[in-house]
Amino acid sequence: MNRTNGEISGIFVPMLLLLAVSILTLGAVLGAPAKADTFDNREKIYLKDITPILYELSEVGKSVSANAVSLVHGSPDRCSYEFGYYQGIVESLKTRLTTIPPPPRMGEVHTTALQAIGDYSNGLDQYAAACIETDSNIKSEYAERAWQNLVSADNKIRQVNSLITSPSVAAAPAPAAVKETSAQKIQRMCTTSWPADERMQEYCVKNQTESLATLNQMLQQYPAGSPERKIIQSCSAVWKKGEIYDYRMTVFCVNNQLGAN
Repeated sequence: MNRTNGEISGIFVPMLLLLAVSILTLGAVLGAPAKADTFDNREKIYLKDITPILYELSEVGKSVSANAVSLVHGSPDRCSYEFGYYQGIVESLKTRLTTIPPPPRMGEVHTTALQAIGDYSNGLDQYAAACIETDSNIKSEYAERAWQNLVSADNKIRQVNSLITSPSVAAAPAPAAVKETSAQKIQRMCTTSWPADERMQEYCVKNQTESLATLNQMLQQYPAGSPERKIIQSCSAVWKKGEIYDYRMTVFCVNNQLGAN
C-alpha cells in the first residue's frame, strides 16, 4: 500500500498531465524539431478531440493517487462509492474515445490509449474489491494489483506520447493479407498445373478435394502423438509445395506407410 500512493502520484499522474498539456494546443509537438507539416489536418483534429479525454483521465488519476490509501482503509461504503464514481468517469471516457475515428497514422495511438484506459479501469476494479475485503492480507493484495494496473496504464500512456511526438513510428501497419482457404489453394494449384485444360483442372480439383476430406478423416481418427498421426505429418511435409499441399499424393503416401506398418 505504501507504493500505491507514492509511486502513482510520482509517475502515473504527471505523465498523463504531461501528455494532456503537451497536445492541448499541439504546441509542444509542432514546436519540436519535427517539421511543421508533421500532422495533416485530420490528425490535428483527432489530437484536438482526444486531448480533453486524456486530460480528464489525468484529473481522475490525481484524485485516485491522493485518496486511494485513505479510502481503502476507511469506511467500506464511502470507499465503494468513490471508486464506483471514478470507474463511471473512466467508462464514459472510454465511450467517448471509441466514437472518435482515428486517421490511419493514429491507429496505434488510438489502440494504445484505449488499452491504457482498460488498465486503469482494471485498477479501479481492484481498489473497489479492496474496499469491502475484511482480510487485511487479501486487501493488500487487491491494492497491489490495483497499483500494478495503474503502472501498466502509465507505461501505455508513455507509449501514446511517444507515438504522437514521432508520427513516423505511429504509421499504420500494412493490412493483413487475406488468408487463402484450402479450396482456393486447390483451385490455384490445379489452374497452375493445367493452365490450358479446363477439363483437367476440374478433374484435379475433384481429386484434391476428395483427398483433403479423406485426410481430415484420418486426422480425426488418429490422436495427436500417435504413430499414425506422425506418418500423416511426415507425408504432408513431403508433399507441401510452398503454402500448398498435394492432398492426393499425401493420402497416397499415408496409405502406403500405414500398409507397410
